[in-house]
Amino acid sequence: MFVKKLVEKASKKQHSGGIGGLRAEDVSPRLAFHYGVPADAALLAYDPLLHVLAVATRNGQIKLLGRDNTQALLQSPSPIPSKFMQFADGQGVLLSVNTQNQIEVWDIDTKRLCYLHPFEKQITAFTVLQKSFYIYAGDSFGNVSLFKLDLGQRCLVDLPYCIPFAESYGSTANGGNGVDVAFVSPQPLAESNRLLIIFRDGVMTLWDIKASRVVFVSGRTTQQQSHQEEKNVTSSCWACSKGSKVAIGYDSGDIYLWAIPDIFSAENSSSSSNPNLPLQRLNLGYKLDKVPIISLRWVPSDGKSGRLYINGFSEHAYLYQVLILNEESESRIVKMVLPITEACQGMEFVTGLSDPNKQRQTVLVLLLKSGQICLYDDSEIERYLLQSQSRSPPTLPSHSFVKQPYGDSGINVAKFYTSDRTATANEDYFSTLASKYPWLLSMKDKGQISASLSNIHKTRNLYITGHMDGTISFWDASCPLLLQIFMIKQQHEDNTSSRARITSLQFDMSSSILISGDQGGTVRVITFKKDSSDNILSILQGKQGDNYDARSIKLKGAVTSTSMISNSKHFAVGTEKGIVSVIKVDDATILYQKQLECRVSGGIASLQFELYSHNGYDKDLLIVGMEDSSICILEEETGKLLNANPVQTNRPTRALLLQTLELSPNEAPGSDNHDTALRESLLLLCTEDAIRLFSLSHAIQGMKKITNKKKLNGSCCFVSVIHGASSEIGIVLVFSNGKVETRSLPDLSLLKEASLRGFVHSKNLNSSSSITCSSDGEIILIKGEETYFFSTLCQDDIYRHVDNINMVYRKDHPLREESSYVVKSPKEKKKVTD
Repeated sequence: MFVKKLVEKASKKQHSGGIGGLRAEDVSPRLAFHYGVPADAALLAYDPLLHVLAVATRNGQIKLLGRDNTQALLQSPSPIPSKFMQFADGQGVLLSVNTQNQIEVWDIDTKRLCYLHPFEKQITAFTVLQKSFYIYAGDSFGNVSLFKLDLGQRCLVDLPYCIPFAESYGSTANGGNGVDVAFVSPQPLAESNRLLIIFRDGVMTLWDIKASRVVFVSGRTTQQQSHQEEKNVTSSCWACSKGSKVAIGYDSGDIYLWAIPDIFSAENSSSSSNPNLPLQRLNLGYKLDKVPIISLRWVPSDGKSGRLYINGFSEHAYLYQVLILNEESESRIVKMVLPITEACQGMEFVTGLSDPNKQRQTVLVLLLKSGQICLYDDSEIERYLLQSQSRSPPTLPSHSFVKQPYGDSGINVAKFYTSDRTATANEDYFSTLASKYPWLLSMKDKGQISASLSNIHKTRNLYITGHMDGTISFWDASCPLLLQIFMIKQQHEDNTSSRARITSLQFDMSSSILISGDQGGTVRVITFKKDSSDNILSILQGKQGDNYDARSIKLKGAVTSTSMISNSKHFAVGTEKGIVSVIKVDDATILYQKQLECRVSGGIASLQFELYSHNGYDKDLLIVGMEDSSICILEEETGKLLNANPVQTNRPTRALLLQTLELSPNEAPGSDNHDTALRESLLLLCTEDAIRLFSLSHAIQGMKKITNKKKLNGSCCFVSVIHGASSEIGIVLVFSNGKVETRSLPDLSLLKEASLRGFVHSKNLNSSSSITCSSDGEIILIKGEETYFFSTLCQDDIYRHVDNINMVYRKDHPLREESSYVVKSPKEKKKVTD
């Protein structure tokens, strides 16, 4: 429940009081939850029985998206990409082959890597045979190896069976000079024991598994006889449900459709090398040279026809087509081109429940080169193709993208407030809300999902976001599926909507006042109307505009910083022009303004009101941190500059945080004069490259006295002061490469370090990006279409319903307790039989 405890926690951040430093045992940095699709997604796989979509990244992560909005993130020990990925359908097992040719076996129930199988050669083709769970791996020497997936032990078993290149390629195989296996797959017939092997140069072999012999070899002489330019196989798939046709795509952009001989007549044939059997060559119909066909997928439509999905792209061009092919004849194909805006690097067909009618829907999921996921309703594609054969003009299928639930406008700035965790949790309430949350892969308009105001007393964490279109939203962040409570659309005096980007937010819980600033220099004072309820969030109940009063003032330059202390009659605003304005809360009029000089172009980075006590003398200060890390100290009431010589770093560097600290008697920084240091208030200045502690009393006199300094290893992009359960204090730092450090105060020692793999901070003003931290170390990071919920301290029960949201699949039998995965020794050799 959001009660007065939250106000007390928020007030700690305004004035730290006497402090004791955090200890290593107080800290447990970890990723609590990840929402959305990773930005560097590169590979897809789908389990049609469990309805789980896997999205692999280029840094060793695999995101799982399941039913009922369940999501989980897997992380390999090494941050290396996957090149093949496939489920053992319905078994809760995912197999992934990384670029170091290690086969990973994942248990998606426990979300653990159970087994790692090093492969001595480069794997170039990989197929899991469903139901029997045999695994075929083709390599760069032209051999095909066989494994068995042990479902009980979640591991791979080497089988004494191998198809050597010299046997499968035919009579022209040249000693040890093998050819890459480009495709290997069993023939899709229940009674078939045939394995189709396609080599990179276009040679096809149908192999009898039981008899361990070639049934036929085909495709070799096409280029040799016609003296055509050599082309390599880049993709392939079966092109009918009976296993009688196979489609092959080449790096030249060509697609061949081949007929596979009847298996029974082939069995009686004495020849192991039949003539080439091309049925039809399909041109792309798009005048681009050298557009490799990187993936093909066959989807049956009815008993007589099906759709062939073709994905081709090169460095300079891309193309995505869908063809209708007749299984029983060579009738003219019908094709369409999907209007995608960039190259596609993966595709899957996902079946799920669409909102709100809960009707079954099949979605074509396209993973684009940028990492975005594009969605098409497959029924619309089929309808277009059918209409293309009639006289009625077809309408191109609509598409959508997987997006965060924050609306069309990205988040630019945010604040996060957590409450007392001793309150009773209502898991049924949040379980119900989670079930109503929009399916991430739904084609329907998701919009924002709102929490019921009648249940607002159940909210435990509050997240406030300022958007690029000028809106401000309040979110229930009690569980990682964020639910919108309330939204404010900024208005000009003529009642037209303001679209200026929100650049600063300050929310005072006790007075229920929200201060916002935007890119255009407008500052708004929003005062919420209180009721008799003890619940702070009751202020958000009511219709738009009925539960708050708003006043505004226009300043010169974009707003860069705001500051307010509880129950104060005024607040401070800093702008990019270096102007500090102190403004009255009740009527939004200016008390005074002060122009401050910056060594380089830049404005105000930080503002803090402080009551300074020294030798029985109290003085109200306004401490100003400039973007170049200069520190100016003003008299709060008048704006008089107290330090004529601002405290400055040796060279200009971007300031991230400026905050005052007061030491407790048993804490002192590295100083020779301990008696003086114990009585000193300090200024904590955090920049991109260092952390510094200055003496406040010296700074007021215009002198720079550094009591402690730590140079940072890397570029820091965010810093926040955090408080432990017993008011211990420390800082958490987030770096541009995803590293997260927790340090104690005031000694600045490193307590623990963690990493947000895949997170890269950039300063692109046009992309949704924000980092915020609560006073107890709960961080929410938003980057593009993904959200990281990161916890710093040793505290449980931070978010409700996390375990259920993480459960993309649950096994019927009890979980195994093993905490580590098994690595097969590469010294164990497989037996090979001819």
